[in-house]
Order: sequence, then structure tokens, then C-alpha cells
Amino acid sequence: MRQFPASPITALIDQKPRYNLGESTARDLTVAELLGGGAAGLADVSLGYRTSAGDPELRALVAARHGVPDGQVLITAGAAAALFLIGLLCGGDGETLIEQPCYPPTLDALLGMGAEVVTVRTRFEDGYRIDLDAFAARLSPRTRLVMFASPQNPSGVALTDAEVEQMLSAMSRSCPDALLLIDETFREATYAGAAPAPSFAGRSPRLLTCGSLSKAYGAPGLRIGWLTACDPGLYDQLRLAKFNSALSCGALDEFLAIHLLKRADEMLAARGEVLAEALGVIERWIKEEAGRLHWLPPEAGAFCCVQLDPGTFGPRRIDRFHAHLEAERTQVARGPWFGDSAHIIRLGFAHEPVDRLQQGLEIIGAAVEAALGSAAG
Repeated sequence: MRQFPASPITALIDQKPRYNLGESTARDLTVAELLGGGAAGLADVSLGYRTSAGDPELRALVAARHGVPDGQVLITAGAAAALFLIGLLCGGDGETLIEQPCYPPTLDALLGMGAEVVTVRTRFEDGYRIDLDAFAARLSPRTRLVMFASPQNPSGVALTDAEVEQMLSAMSRSCPDALLLIDETFREATYAGAAPAPSFAGRSPRLLTCGSLSKAYGAPGLRIGWLTACDPGLYDQLRLAKFNSALSCGALDEFLAIHLLKRADEMLAARGEVLAEALGVIERWIKEEAGRLHWLPPEAGAFCCVQLDPGTFGPRRIDRFHAHLEAERTQVARGPWFGDSAHIIRLGFAHEPVDRLQQGLEIIGAAVEAALGSAAG
């Protein structure tokens, strides 16, 4: 049996640091907040099997937020299950092209299914924008699936309409039967009332999207996500794959998800204010660290990429920096976890309250000082 080492990303869930600046979501939502203080209907929820496609009302709510018909939405057990279903359907004897850096479990799941993975790299220095020529060069007649996230994790940078059109055009030339999956999990995690970018759902029969309630909505404990597919035959294949692997989603999960999405605009607006305040704290802090730390302002999400200045931080200083954080039990997400440079950290800025965020940033600043106080290199 093929063995896979434990991923360092599990520490973001399994460990309880003193200051958690490694998390990708804002503070978790509670059931009381979700239900608005009332639990009408909860006691009457039947705990039998749900439908394989998902509760019709829930699908309608998701469809309305994506501008597609209800029949194009498949409810899944989080976006992770959506990614698994697509990988299962498209694995076979072909190649899967993904962006790197990327969310580590995405790559791990593909490798675990025995997929032949090809990567195209994006870099901090280029604003994590995709090099479309490099993308086209990595496609081949064996490409069956292309997977990107928008906004990307770990940077919060989103794809543009023009980039997606050029990606589809390049795929039409090299691998006309391949599918493009865009993970939109962070799309609605915007700042201070800013409208989210329109979904890519429904743009092409060969383009699928996925998302969930985990990140923008702060409800990862509700294992509810979704896929959108506008090709009826492909949708039926995915629905059947879901049925054969999980039958249906949980009754309570779907019930609570309906309540959440009925209040989606209200919930997202409140969370957007929290995100905006925390992002402002990060921006001011980065200015104070000018020359030592660099950052890319995210377009959405509760995190950003920060770069330790490559001209200042050699390998030993990077090690000393992280050793100081570990001694202070302050967690960030390291770039290599995502397939990125050791100079990169993903900084989660909204999981902790603002006062604790500021305290955590002070520790990071002290870690920079400790690293720079060491011998060069």
C-alpha cells in the first residue's frame, strides 16, 4: 500500500496555538447566531436519507447566488468532497493540471487517487498571476482536468474573465475534452460591503465551479459545499458518483445551511466589516515593517501572503524566524506547505479578535528582529 506522510497543514486544525494567524477563515459562526436565537423547525427535521442531488430549497438558494438554474447545482459534503468527485471522475489514465502554490489537501487528494499531476507555477514576484504561455505549454492531449482556485489560496488573488477565456481557448486547442474546475470557496469573503466578483458558473459546458459554507460564511462544521455543472450528462455522472460514495449529505447540515443562506447577505455583510477592520491592521503593520516584509493585498479572503525579504533572509534566518514563532506558540502557514517559497508565509488575519491579532503581529515582528540579530545567511 502506498504510504503518504502526514501533511503539515493538519496542524492548522489539530493543534491549538496561543495565537492562530495560520487559519484561513474568520471566527467560526455559532448555531445560535445562525438561527437568530430561535430553533423553529429544528426539532421536526427527519433524520432519514436526503436526496442525492441535495435539498431542492438549498440548491435553489445556491443557484440564485451563482446566477444559474437549480438543476446545475449539486450539494456535496463541503468543497473537499466536490474536488474528490471531480478527481474521481477525471482521474483515469490522463493528466490533471493544477496551479502551485495551492491548497495542500487538493494536491494530496489527487495523488491519493493515483492521478498523474502536472503543475504550473505562479509566484509572489508576479502577483500570483498566471503565465498563460506557461499554462498552454503544460497542457497536452492527455490533460483531462485543470484545477484552479479563484481567489487563490494562499494569496487571495482572483482570476480575471480574460484569463479564464484564454485558458479555455488554450484547452480547446490542446485538450478539447478536458474540464476546467474553478474553486470559488473564498469568492464571497469580501471587505466592508464590497460586492463579490461574479461567479464563473455557467460560462461553459466544460467549466465547473465549487464552493462551500466553510470560509466566507464561517461554518466549516456544516459539511456543506456544492458543484455547478451546466452539462446535463456531466451533472448526472457527478450526482451518481456522489450517491455511490456518500448517498446524500446530512439532514441537519442541509437544514442549517438553508437557514444560513436565507440570511446570507446579512451574515456576509457583518463578516465583511470584521475582515475589513483586520485587513486595515495588517496594512498598517506592514508599513511599519517596510523593507523587511512585503505583502500582496488580497482581493478576498481572511488571509494574505507576506514575503520575508529575499535579500535579507537567508535559510538560517528563516529557520530562526520560525523557531521564535514556535517558541511563542504563534502559528502562521508556511509557504512550502502550499508548494511556495520558504520566504512566504500565509497570514490569517481574521480568525483572532483584533486585539489578539495585534499581539500576534507583535510576536511576528519580534521574530523578524530575532532572525535579523543572528548571523547572516
